[in-house]
Amino acid sequence: MKLYTKTVCPKCLWIKSELQRSGLEVEIINIDHNEEARNMLVEAGVMSVPVLEKDGAFIFDTNEMVKQLEQLSV
Repeated sequence: MKLYTKTVCPKCLWIKSELQRSGLEVEIINIDHNEEARNMLVEAGVMSVPVLEKDGAFIFDTNEMVKQLEQLSV
């Protein structure tokens, strides 16, 4: 799984703290510092972060992200 974030993003900070609590290993990609990732998201029609990429699908809703993380950490 990959989590796409930005430096100044309250929801990104919140979901990253949830990730730390879950103990799951997720690749965190800051699109402020990764032009290739930013371009890939734009090409995919993604207009905001945080975005969780799981099994090739994008999850945009932070509540759904937490739900997915809880299911995986059980």
